[in-house]
This record gives sequence, structure tokens and C-alpha cells, in this order.
Amino acid sequence: MRALAAPSALMRFSRHELRLAWRDWAWMFSGWRSTSLRRALIGMSLFYAVMHLIAYAVLSPRFATGFVLDQTAQAALSVTVLLSFTMMLSQAMESVTRAFYARDDLDLILSSPAPSRDLFLVRIVMMALTSWAMSALVISPFLNVAVVLGGEHWLAGYVVLLAVSLNATGAGVLITLALFRTVGAQRTRFYAQILAAVVGAAFLIGMQVVAILSFGSMSRFTLFDPAFLASHAPGEGSPWWFLAHTVAGQTNAVFLFLALSVVFFAVGAWRGAVQFRSIVVLALGVTEKTPRGRVSERTFRSYSPLGALVLKELKLIARDPWLISQTLMQVLYLIPPAVMLWVSFGEKTEISVIVAPVVVMAVGQLAGGLAWLTISGEDAPDLIATAPISAFTRLWAKVLSVLTIIAAIVLPISLGLALISLWGAVITAAGAMTAAASAVLVQLWFRAQAKRTTFRRRQVASKASTLAEAAASIACAAGTALVAAASPLAILPVFLLLSVLGISWSIRPKHSASA
Repeated sequence: MRALAAPSALMRFSRHELRLAWRDWAWMFSGWRSTSLRRALIGMSLFYAVMHLIAYAVLSPRFATGFVLDQTAQAALSVTVLLSFTMMLSQAMESVTRAFYARDDLDLILSSPAPSRDLFLVRIVMMALTSWAMSALVISPFLNVAVVLGGEHWLAGYVVLLAVSLNATGAGVLITLALFRTVGAQRTRFYAQILAAVVGAAFLIGMQVVAILSFGSMSRFTLFDPAFLASHAPGEGSPWWFLAHTVAGQTNAVFLFLALSVVFFAVGAWRGAVQFRSIVVLALGVTEKTPRGRVSERTFRSYSPLGALVLKELKLIARDPWLISQTLMQVLYLIPPAVMLWVSFGEKTEISVIVAPVVVMAVGQLAGGLAWLTISGEDAPDLIATAPISAFTRLWAKVLSVLTIIAAIVLPISLGLALISLWGAVITAAGAMTAAASAVLVQLWFRAQAKRTTFRRRQVASKASTLAEAAASIACAAGTALVAAASPLAILPVFLLLSVLGISWSIRPKHSASA
């Protein structure tokens, strides 16, 4: 009976996880509306075709005279594989942590007669396959074009992506297990989310920092300069280019890499599946403990209604590990502009033209996410609505909490830029706060009550607000750069910003107009 029950449980869990994966994908692109899903599929197909045209334009010059796996090509392929690994590792750590703390079905499954080990093993395998499928979808246009232009041996790229996904998922499971053993169940979620954000951004940021220190440019592609590689990178026959040879389809390298990856993943997945049950019990049963015999010395403080609401929003933001990780990722992308400022100190007064749009774009995206959380992601709307304060005070408190966080991020960068160019610092700060204010306005106009747990799917709720928010950030970034450069063309992005905001106001939902 046991021999028959185990495969049955595995099959049922596999079908269950496939349905969950399909539901998440459908929600991500359409909000589970059939007409939106069809439009999303058509749009994705068109985008996929355009990506093939872009891939052909990029790769055709390389294959025109015959592809040569020289040092530059080896470096580009190796960097692509490493970048994919860091992104997959970040996603794996986030997925594993979310699975540890999920409450939707784990209580039911743990109480069922089916072996929970099978469920956890299936979920870990699904994490690896999902990560591979998403990455393959992004890189497949370039691989397909390479197959057409250079031969079918480039199909090995799909196998390499699968091996990278197996390694990343196995590493994500082992790292999360290590966090549980070292910091405990209470802090694992927080540290894992922070670590996932750092891992996801570290490689790209590191490349930009090296490019800045070596060439004074924020473009990562400068690192692939043949002269720079010849003096700083290993030679063409070095074992360091093993990953490049696997992508290029060298049979021995591909089989060796895949075999090692399968073994590593099997070890990590089995350990995770075996230890998952006890970890989940701890994760779901954690209670906050206070030291005995100690009386809190904090006194009750009275705040104004506005101050109390602002403090409440700031505490909710600081209390959310996943939100902190996403905020940290946005802040980490501001490191390259800061390094650029430090390198260019006393040399280039026009550095604000380079730094300003990067800062403004990052701040605009961050403000949009924070504004959605505070305005639409209110977990206790009925309680807040019954408070003896006006609706204007409630909204102003939410807006003020977002602008406070944005100002705390923009201020250090503006002060550093002021040491080089006072005008550039003023323009950058003004552009960043304008982008933040635009994002807040869009979220105010398109606000719709939702739960904070749906933050990752907030773009599904209103595609109009998502497009408006992105267009406003781009317009602010372009306008800030042109104003910093004293270009008369700055009037164009300003006009674009006003047009985006005007259109957004005119198409806002009716309930927003009457609020």
C-alpha cells in the first residue's frame, strides 16, 4: 500500500502545484479575466516576435563572418550565465521563504495522511522548473537566432539554463535552511528577503562600479572592451571560461555541468524536503516573546491625528520584510550614481546630467510602490474610516509618509552632488520629488482597495495606472537630465509629463473623482 500511495501523492501534489503556477501566471498578466488573458497572450506574442528581430540585429554582425569564440565572446557568455544565476538565486530564496511562511494550504496538508515530504519535494522541483521557464522565455529569442545563424549546437543554451536553475534553487534551499539554524524562525524571513534583494542586484551593481572605476562610465558594456579584457581577464583557454564553452555547445562541458547541477540540486531538494515539515511548524507557530521580569519603561505618547497616522504608516512599511527587500533593491541601484559622483569629484561639473535621470527613475518607481501600499493596500480601511478625522487628513498622512521616505533617500545623494554642482543637486532633488509626487497622484486617482499581500500583483489591478506611472517617471528623468544640461529641449518632457498626468486625471475611476 505504501508503494502505491507515495506515487499517488506525488502525482496529486504535482497537479496541485501546476494549477497554482498557472493561476499565478494568469493573475500576473490578466487578473484572471478571459478577455484580458487573450489580449495578454496576443501582446506577448507580438513582443516575442519583436525580441527576435532585436536579437537578429544584435547577433547577425557577429555571425556574418563566422562566429569565433574569442575572449570577448567568452566573457559575454560567462557574464550572461552568472547574471542569470544571481537572478534565479534571488528568486529561489524569495520563493522558498514564501513557501515556509505560507498559510494558505500548509495547515491542511500537514494534517493530511499524505507524506508532507512529497509536497515539499514537488514544490522545490516546481521552483526550479518555473525559474528555468521564465529565464528561457527571456533569453530564447537570442538562442533561437543563434541556432538559425550559427547551428543547432546553440540549443545547448537551454540545457545550461536548466542547470543554472537547478544550482540556484538548490543553493536557495540550503541558504534558507542555514538561516533557520543560525538566526531562528523569527528572523529568517527578514534576513532571507534582504539577502535575496542584495544577491539579485549585487552582480549588476558590481559590474557598473567596476566600469565606473575603470572607464568613468556607467555602461556595463565597456567592460567587454578587447584591450581591457586582454589585460585584466584570463586567456582564451582558461578554465574560467567553462560556462562560455557550455553555452557554445561543447558536448563534454554541457554534460559535466548538467550532471554536477543535478547532483547538487538533488542534495539540496532532499534536505529541504526532509526538514521542511519541522521548519514550517516553527514558522507558522512563532509567537513574539518578551523577557520575564522586565517592565516596559516606555511611556505613552500623545500624537496629533496626522502624526499618529504617519507614524502608523512608517511602522507598517518597516515591519514588512518583503517590502523592505524591494525598497533596498531600489536603493542599491543608486550605488553606481553615488560612486560616479565620488570618482568625478572635482573633475566634471556635468556629472549631474548622468546621475540625475538614474536617481529620478529609481525614486519614481519606489514612490509608486510605496504609494500603492499606503493608499490602496490599507489592511484596516473600515477602522481608519471610523476615526474622528477628515478624509483629507487620512490621505495627507499617507502621502506624507511616502514623501518622508523618499526625502530620506534623495537627501544624501543631493548633498553629495552639491559638492560638485549646486545647480545639479537642486535639479536632481527637484526632479526626484516631482517624480515621487507624480507617482503619488497617479495612485491617488486610481486607488482601489486591496490587501498588502497582493502587492506583487498590483500592476494587474489597473494597467492604466501602471503605464501612467512608468511614463511619468520616464518624463521626469528625461526632463531632469535636459534641465541639468541647460538644454531648451527640456520643455518636451515637461509637456509629456503634464500630458500624462492630464490624461490620467481624465480617465480616473468615478469613485476617485467623487472622493
